[in-house]
Amino acid sequence: MKIKVKELNPGDRFGYGMKSAIVLDKMDDGVLCMVVDENYQCRFDENESNNFAESTLRTELNAHYMRQWIDEGANPRDFVEMEVDLTADDGLDDYGTCKCYLAPRTCDQHRKYRKLIPNNNHWEWTATPWDTKSNSDFSHVRAINDNGCIYDYYPSGTLRVRPLFKLRPDAEVEGEISKHKYYPEKSCSLDESIKSLINQYGTADFLETFSKILVEEFNRKKEKQS
Repeated sequence: MKIKVKELNPGDRFGYGMKSAIVLDKMDDGVLCMVVDENYQCRFDENESNNFAESTLRTELNAHYMRQWIDEGANPRDFVEMEVDLTADDGLDDYGTCKCYLAPRTCDQHRKYRKLIPNNNHWEWTATPWDTKSNSDFSHVRAINDNGCIYDYYPSGTLRVRPLFKLRPDAEVEGEISKHKYYPEKSCSLDESIKSLINQYGTADFLETFSKILVEEFNRKKEKQS
């Protein structure tokens, strides 16, 4: 069914524009997600640069891949521009950050969301360089193998990518609402629980989901009695 992506929780899967994706995180400006049902194949950079900001991969994802996704039903107004941290694996930050709508995950993001990200049958690019030009080594990019471990790879090679993207909270997707989202984390009165949940999620969202839970519970009890 159609729901707003903000109603989903980290780890929940959903459909969007004929692609299957997973929620990684909820942020102030949108919901961070990752495509999980396909592997886009591309060189990191035809000129052998390990700087994602100027890479072939960045261009391919945000031009060809994005156009194809829009043709498949994605709404370009649903996407929120992301800022990608290009700090190298050794800590050098010469490359700064870059902004785009689609990008491979960084090594830090891979570690942060590792428990949510399913393994892949193919090696994947990250956006993280091994080192930078200022340290005389810009010939390697960090990559993730099929077991989820981090290695390095030549940017002229061809690997896969399951891109990250961010959707505005009200973007509509195909998915199921996680009921546990609306359960209080600690013991408190019903009145306090309802007030807390309305403050956190808004009256309309809370009432809509709460009513669905009540209906499902009523139907289950009715089935048991029959």
